[in-house]
Amino acid sequence: MIPQEDRDETPGAPRKSSQMGATRVPLHLVFQAFVGAIIGIGIVSLLSEVAPAQLALAGVLVTIVAWIIEHGFNLPAPNSKQGARVRLILRMVSLIGFTLAVSPLLAMLEA
Repeated sequence: MIPQEDRDETPGAPRKSSQMGATRVPLHLVFQAFVGAIIGIGIVSLLSEVAPAQLALAGVLVTIVAWIIEHGFNLPAPNSKQGARVRLILRMVSLIGFTLAVSPLLAMLEA
């Protein structure tokens, strides 16, 4: 599918050339996923003495709480500076919780 900014509504119009370094995936989302996974793996390694099932349950609970806050409360508008920061923090917490939930489960599958 052609992104909206690359479309020209006139028939037979050529496609706009892409800018140097332009990607289909916004790099800030990739960076957030990378940082969230790294922090989650770090927390898992710090809590290595905790039982894997308890750590996985804690990760699931963290992710569910982040989702409830995002969808259950009136947050600032996403295009405002404060709203963007709140959503960034919620995405990071959710990614950390997901990593906490998945890492012990992978270790349990390997054993």
